[in-house]
Amino acid sequence: MNNDHMKKYLTFFISLITISVNLLAQSLEETRLAELKGKLQRLSYADSRYAEKVDVSVTSFPVSELIRSLAKAQNLNINVAFGPDRLINCNLQQVPIVDILFFICKEKSLEVEIMDNILSIVSYNEPETEPPIHIAYDPLREVITFDFTDSKLSFVTKKIMESTGFNIVIPQPLYEHRVSAYGTNMDMDEAVRTIAAVNGLGYARQSESSWSLFKPQGEQSQTTDHAFRFDQLLVDSVGLITAKITAGNVRDMIPDLFHRLGINYFLSNDISHATNINVEEVDLHTFLNVLFTGTHITWRIDHGVYIIGSNTEGERLSTVQVFPMKYRMVDKVSEFIPAELKANVEIITFPDLNSLVINGDQRAVIRIMNFLDEIDRSVPLISFDVIIVDATDKTSQSIGLSMGVGAKPSVSGGVISPGIDFSLSAASVNKIINSFNGFGSMNLGKVTPNFYADLKFLEDAGKIILRSTPRLSTLNGHKAVLKSGEVKYYKESQVNIIGTQNPLQSESYLWKNVEANFILEITPYVSLDSVITLQINLDQAEFTVRESSDEDAPPGMTKRSFNSIIKVKDQEMVLLGGIEKNLTDTSSRGLPFLARVPFLRLFFGNTTKIRSSQKLNVFIRPIILQ
Repeated sequence: MNNDHMKKYLTFFISLITISVNLLAQSLEETRLAELKGKLQRLSYADSRYAEKVDVSVTSFPVSELIRSLAKAQNLNINVAFGPDRLINCNLQQVPIVDILFFICKEKSLEVEIMDNILSIVSYNEPETEPPIHIAYDPLREVITFDFTDSKLSFVTKKIMESTGFNIVIPQPLYEHRVSAYGTNMDMDEAVRTIAAVNGLGYARQSESSWSLFKPQGEQSQTTDHAFRFDQLLVDSVGLITAKITAGNVRDMIPDLFHRLGINYFLSNDISHATNINVEEVDLHTFLNVLFTGTHITWRIDHGVYIIGSNTEGERLSTVQVFPMKYRMVDKVSEFIPAELKANVEIITFPDLNSLVINGDQRAVIRIMNFLDEIDRSVPLISFDVIIVDATDKTSQSIGLSMGVGAKPSVSGGVISPGIDFSLSAASVNKIINSFNGFGSMNLGKVTPNFYADLKFLEDAGKIILRSTPRLSTLNGHKAVLKSGEVKYYKESQVNIIGTQNPLQSESYLWKNVEANFILEITPYVSLDSVITLQINLDQAEFTVRESSDEDAPPGMTKRSFNSIIKVKDQEMVLLGGIEKNLTDTSSRGLPFLARVPFLRLFFGNTTKIRSSQKLNVFIRPIILQ
């Protein structure tokens, strides 16, 4: 491959990588802005002051001072954790504060962090993405072509060593040092010398296959310290802290603050960090949490001494706290803690003391404990008075005259009151016939001795009311279940044939059961105004009359059910039900045509009417027991 082709290949590859990186950065930025808007929107829901509309018109005005002015005008707790170097121009009329904050964060690359009712605005640190490093080595010609920009020196040397097989040694302080260089078809010594020269480094050849890079003597990194006036940090007589500091260094604030409070402290390592803070009359713990927001600095208390230091991977400063649950059971409480709060924190359940053991960064531990305080509330106990009424109303009518010849002579007898159900024998019928004989030309013959006549004129009415009053209790959000029923058994037979030439037949029996249950499930949800939302499920199953002549057949069954969601007040009775079953059965028989005539049907027909109505009503009264 000649030099021109190699240059074209490198140019195309670099362009492709650049386009991909730009698209990825654009997608990450859109995701960040969406999350930022969601945070601010939720904050405005929790605190209506952030939704108030204001007018803002500034030109080349420091962003930090603009945010402080908004916070002071609307009485908001906002901590500005960046310097006064960012300026903004805007002219906004009647815009909600939450939208102004989103506009500022979007335009000036800022991020928000919310802790309790304090909003911290910090500089947004873009996710670190390493630029591409292009190394091409020709082992036949022993030349190297390289192209990289703003890459870590440790990554560059590692890539060169992997591609060429030569060694380049660098000291540990230069691992994160950023370098840029470009070269085509250079030998190894020339390439190392070029990389060192364009990046202000020294180099030395250690052997035929080894080089070293180092920083020349006498060069020192310069840092700028930020100081603050001591009158900007005030402590009142009860220990509340007021701070209005711009571009102050945490390293200078801590000794002065703890000296004024008269509290012992220990700095475990360097905590140099510039910040802006604006709070009024807050306690020490809140001040430290706000001051260290967006930094690697943390703190903990050990036997009354405040230990403060940088929470780096090599030197992690953590605390252990035991949080006792006052009202709730500790079981499964850790599952309700958001994953964002539990990051890098160890939580152990201690059932013996109904407590949680929390180990991690002091600020993270405090956030978790504040969250647990919010959910550790007394759970209401709800008692239910349940009245179940199952009413059955049944009426039947039977009217008609039936006559016939029996196998033997019948005997007169029956009931005349309260209804007529009477049987006449042949002798009684003959007496009636004789009483008609002699009237004019009428002369009726006698009936046979086995003749009978049945006369019915009956009406039955009945009402059955089954009433039960169970009492249930459950905790808020948990299900209460009432179950009662009946079990019936039926026989299931199985015939087995054993053998082929001389088969033997055996029969086995298995008794199986069928349940007909009444199941009532109630799940209550109590709101702050003592209104109870009830989620109710009712299922009722009943055995029916066996229609099959086989006594071993499974019994029949009918089912009724309903689901309801209702809202009731404390100790208010509610009626659920209306599950009604109506049956109307009319049957008649008699001589054709004559049985249809209204008056003659009494002598030439028999009519039976049955009406039944069954209704299930459920009364529920919830009672909140704190």
